[in-house]
Parts: sequence; structure tokens; C-alpha cells
Amino acid sequence: MEMRGQGIILIGLLMVGGCVKAPQTGENVLEVEVPQAWSDGIPALVENDWVRTFGDSQLEALIEEGLSGNLTLRAGLARLEQAEALARIEGAGRLPSVSVGASGQRSMSNNLQDPPIRNRSDRFNVDASVSWELDIWGRVRAQARAGKADALAAGETYRALRLSIAARITQAWFGAVAARQQEALAQETLESFEANLTTVDERFRRGLSPALDLRLTRANVANARSTYNLQKRLADGAVRQLEVLLGRYPSGTLVTTATLPELDEPVPAGVPADLLERRPDILAAQDSLVAAGYRVQESKKSLLPAISLTARYGRASGDLEDILKDSFDVWSLLGNLTAPVFQGGRLRANVKRSEARLAEAVASYQSVVLTAFREVESALVDETLLSEQLDAVKMAAEESIGAQELAEERYERGLVDIITVLESQRRAFNSRSNQLNVQNQLLQNRVSLYLSLGGDI
Repeated sequence: MEMRGQGIILIGLLMVGGCVKAPQTGENVLEVEVPQAWSDGIPALVENDWVRTFGDSQLEALIEEGLSGNLTLRAGLARLEQAEALARIEGAGRLPSVSVGASGQRSMSNNLQDPPIRNRSDRFNVDASVSWELDIWGRVRAQARAGKADALAAGETYRALRLSIAARITQAWFGAVAARQQEALAQETLESFEANLTTVDERFRRGLSPALDLRLTRANVANARSTYNLQKRLADGAVRQLEVLLGRYPSGTLVTTATLPELDEPVPAGVPADLLERRPDILAAQDSLVAAGYRVQESKKSLLPAISLTARYGRASGDLEDILKDSFDVWSLLGNLTAPVFQGGRLRANVKRSEARLAEAVASYQSVVLTAFREVESALVDETLLSEQLDAVKMAAEESIGAQELAEERYERGLVDIITVLESQRRAFNSRSNQLNVQNQLLQNRVSLYLSLGGDI
């Protein structure tokens, strides 16, 4: 939090015209008015550990498995470790550099006398040196803070990836459960139609039904068998997709629960300003913005002179046995002042490059935040509309089932033709299938809503 607070002050100083500040509230950076409340939602913070709200222990176990076995998440963790290591590298310049060394040298030369005389000399050294750049202008500090902000951004990016993987597993789980339910419904419908075919065939043999009724019923059974095979294939694909997300071999053997969970309570959505402090992708964009500000500071201060000190202490002797004696001490102290004079415009071009990156970071932050607002607003509206749609399709399913039972009963008594029966059967199947689809869509949207609100697990 200290790093982010410093970054907020820094960006406020660096932005063009001094009127654009770092994203603490997001109002100045976004250049749009953020409302006090969502267009549709309950004004309370979204709860963390949203997975438990579905009341599915198997889902919770699968998410835990997926977070430890998902290969994309492992790659994300490796990127985070790289960023943290780079931050340590960029921060190392704030501390003195210490090194120790030892050397030995033996040389031999010949003079021009006759006969020539060979001269041999030895020299042995052991020393320690300390070098340190006096960060008078704050260039090294800016570099270190930029690296730390980049590492914070990488941490939030990893957290966002982790939440995304958990959400994808949850949505894939609900999709697989719904696909299995659709498969079971198609199988039940096929068995029901086959039973009807037996009845119609028997009536045909007794001369009570025309051949048209028999052919239409057979066609109905064939269509139902085709639908069953389709749903079976879709369910198999959904299960294999889930297994890959979990890091398993896609064997298609994962067993799902029998039914989808029911959603009772709406999501407490909070207020739009909460989003700026909760969503990891927004926090990552904010940290990247802070880092870009420090990069501008670093590049500008690279134009100024650099002052460094180097101190060396050790011992040197022509005899190795004298190397530990105090009388052979050697030391030096060096002060160094360097100032860039001409580098072909490299340093000033680096300033322009860092300023352009800062402008890019501002635009990226704006885009991320506005996208986040859109996702929440859309998910809240979809939540309301899907809930109403689910109520409607439930009623349609109940009425269609009742109509099917009534049509079959009246057909047995010869009061309606087979067309009426087949149509009632088709409507009953479609309405029950639609109910499963909408229920799955509502669950999918609920997961998206939790994720868009920054809910943790």
C-alpha cells in the first residue's frame, strides 16, 4: 500500500498539465463521471469465497484441484516470479556493491647482457572493493520503485488469472452438468416416444389408426434418437473440456452431479467505486501506470550527472607469505563524476519513449476500468432478465407437460389426431430443454458477475 500511495503522488506530478492524477478514485484519470450506484444491484460489497454460495462440495474440490494442476496458471506463476526477481535486480542499485578478489602474477624477463640474465618477479594481491552511486537526483530510487510497481502489477495479474481459471472451471462444471441433464432428458424423451410408437403400432394393427399416424410417430422417434445422440456427444465434449481445465487427461470419465443448483438470493453488487479497489485487473493496470510514471522520472534523471564512489582495501606483496602482514596494506578511494554530453540523442529519445509509455498506461487504465464497469452493468441486467426468463420457461414447461399428458390421454380415447400428440410432445421436450438452458445461462452469468465484481475465492 505504501508503494501505491507513493505512486499516486508521483503520477499526479507527472501527468500532462498536472490535472490527471493516479487512479485512487479513478475520476480524473477516467475523464468520465462514475455514478454513485449501479443501474441495477444491491448496495453492499460482494462477498468473497463466492464458490461456496453454490453449495456444491464437488465443485469446490475441483476448483482446488484445478488451481494446483492448471498449466496456464503454472505459467502465470512463473511470470510472477520473473517480475519479482526483476524488481530485486532493479532495486539492487540503491545499495553499495561489494566484491572481494585475489590474484597472483609471475613474470620473467631477459636483459641484453652476454650471457643473458633472467629476472623473475612475483606479485600477489588480495583486496575488497566497495562501489556506490550517490543517488542525489533520485534516478536509482525511481528505477527501484518502477520495478516494485511492475512486480505488484504482475502479482495482481496472477491473481486475476487465478480467479479467471476458477471461474472457467465453475462455468465448465455447470456446462457439463447441464449437458448431462440435456442428455438424460433426451434419453427420457426417446424412451417415451418409443413407448408411444408401440401404442400407435398396436392401434394400427387393430385398424384403429391410419398408416399416417404410424409413419409420423416413427419419424418422431427417429428425430428423438438423433437428438439423444447429439446431446450425448455434447455432454462428452463438455466433460473432456472440464478435465483439461483441471489438468487431467481428457478421458471423459468425470462424473457430474445430477442437477444444477438453484439460485435464491441476488448478488450484493456494492457501488462502482468499490470496483477500483477490488478487481485485480484494475489494480494491475493501476500499478503499471505507477511504474510508467517512475520510468519517466528515471529517464529524465538519466540526463543529469552521476556521482559514484569506489573504495578499495587490500594487501599486495611479492612473497605469498607476506600477504597477511599489516606492512603490505594498500588502499584507494576514488570519486567519479560523469555527465552525458553526446550520445546521439539516445537519452532524450528514451525520455520520449517513457512518456509515450505513460500515455499508453493511462489509456490502458481507462480502457480496463470502463470495460470493468460495462461487465458489471451487463451482468447485473442479465441477472434480472435471466431470472424473469427462467420463471417464464418454468411455467411453459409445466403447462407443456400437462398438455402432453392430456393430448396422449385424448388420443387413446380417439378424441384428437396424432398431429396434436406429436406437437404437444415436441413442445414439452423443447420447454424442458429451454428451462435447462436458461438455468445454465443464469449460473454462467452469476459466475461472470462474481468475477466482474472482483469477488475472491
